[in-house]
Amino acid sequence: MGGIGGIVGYNNSASIAAQVCEEMLNSLKMRGADLNGTHISKEICLMHTCHSQLNNSSQPLRVTLGNKAYVLVFDGELYNNEALRNELYKKGHRMSDTNDATVVLYAYIAWQQNCVEKLNGVFSFAIWDGSQLFLARDRLGLRPIFYSIGAYGLVFASSIKAMLSHPQIRPVIDTNGAAELILLGPGRTPGCGVFKNISELGPGEHAVYIPNHGISKTTYWRLKSQTHREDFKETVVTIRELLMDSVNLQLLPKEKSPAILLSGGLDSSAVAALAKANKSFSVDYVGNDKHFSPTNFQPEDDGEYIKRMIDHLGLKHKRIVLGSDELADALNDAMHARGLPGMADVDSALLLFLRHVSKETSIVFSGEGSDEIFGGYPWYQDKNRLMQNGFPWSQSVQHRAKFLLPELLKEPEAYVQARYDWTIKEAEISYDDEPIERRIRQMYMLNLHWFLQCLAVRNDTMAASAGMSVRAPFLDYRLVEYLYNVPWHFKNYENREKGLLREALKGILPDTVLFRKKSPFPKTHNPAYLTRVKDMLLPILSDTSSPIFSLVPKAALQALYDGQSADTNWYGQLMSYPQTIAYFLQVNMWMKDYAVIVEN
Repeated sequence: MGGIGGIVGYNNSASIAAQVCEEMLNSLKMRGADLNGTHISKEICLMHTCHSQLNNSSQPLRVTLGNKAYVLVFDGELYNNEALRNELYKKGHRMSDTNDATVVLYAYIAWQQNCVEKLNGVFSFAIWDGSQLFLARDRLGLRPIFYSIGAYGLVFASSIKAMLSHPQIRPVIDTNGAAELILLGPGRTPGCGVFKNISELGPGEHAVYIPNHGISKTTYWRLKSQTHREDFKETVVTIRELLMDSVNLQLLPKEKSPAILLSGGLDSSAVAALAKANKSFSVDYVGNDKHFSPTNFQPEDDGEYIKRMIDHLGLKHKRIVLGSDELADALNDAMHARGLPGMADVDSALLLFLRHVSKETSIVFSGEGSDEIFGGYPWYQDKNRLMQNGFPWSQSVQHRAKFLLPELLKEPEAYVQARYDWTIKEAEISYDDEPIERRIRQMYMLNLHWFLQCLAVRNDTMAASAGMSVRAPFLDYRLVEYLYNVPWHFKNYENREKGLLREALKGILPDTVLFRKKSPFPKTHNPAYLTRVKDMLLPILSDTSSPIFSLVPKAALQALYDGQSADTNWYGQLMSYPQTIAYFLQVNMWMKDYAVIVEN
């Protein structure tokens, strides 16, 4: 886990470029401050920073073959390192090192842009070959890479904050940025960096930038529709094999004692069992033992199921308990880690949780991604929600539009609808798909492009800030490709959410866990947290100069404080009333700390 960045084609002197690179590098250190380096020439500045316990390569990495020099900066993990090294050896390449960065650079030398199709892992990287810059991001977008093009050339970085460290990239949001924050946040349109003139390379994209000629982007991976040929039993076997292979690939040779973030739910328990984890960590909150009350979204407390998995696997377990005040106090740190207002205390809880975990290990496994590919979310089980037009986790555009100054955007519904329409058109349909299968494919794309991306950013940024790497075996692209074409009645076997996965895990998990109803990431139910975030909102409401009022009507924020629409979730089951208030606290923090300018 680390950060990468660079400036290409600048027109300033090398000394000015070095100063700007140093400022960007300092911002990137939030993603890892132990090791860092730069490469500066008359055409380019490249920078890299990382946590020493997560990286064994010195970067930027420079290799000269013949008369050509290549320079690489890489962030990520390569799960098929050994297989690629063997393939490169057969092609005549002899590498002095076997780390991931070296293998990726030699893969580019061997196959040029097509190298990305050879990689299995999570990554973002950039390679300069003396005349052009090659940028690439993994298939599912689990590592970030932002960029901006202007008179300053091309600037790229792993974080928005590092981008804004460049003196010619201003912290301006226009009507689109305002709409992203209020109508879609904490999700955002794929490729959108929210700030004006900042974009993000999309999942499964690579790009070539040639100074004075611009950038050309290519989508090298997308989901393809195919007729599923296997029967149910064969599908169960394939799912089990793919998942086990994904887990085994991510268990790198030197890592003999894997740890798991354990909730006692189906997904994390499955990964714990398949990885033969011997250590686990769970998160809970002060007061949840008294104040937890079941809902359709969170029907049961995790504690009993965690205990069953501890006993089943003989895990060494640590329970981390977070308080309401520390959750609220960490909202600012979580915002800076993400670079944008995020999932409020759902972010800050993960950040605090991982900080505790990092004292004992630097790598953990997670069950993230299962719900997106197996159809585990509540909107899959409710036919009305499934077939309803619009993003299923954020149905009320009218409610959200109340929090956006009307002069900033005249047609909020049209803005959201356009992004929804684009996403479902990305779903490739098979000629023999029944209507329900067409809709399931569309929902698959909605979840991958939006809901998963929001959670993936959360995992990446909070983990990087805590000096951790969080691996998610369910997000192996081969599993994602396969499940895109598995029919819904297989996935929903016996009319049970993730019925196919449950069938594949029979004999691996105890039945009590195997058939547990889905429950989301645990959050605090302590009323003290709501009291605290309301107390934090009060001085913002009392100050007419609060930055947020250049974006949000004061009357709407006051109504939120007063409890109007307190029963309307902001972002699916994860963000209810307290988290909605915390989101707007983060918006104000972000606008203040980043000196955000709202352009009408």
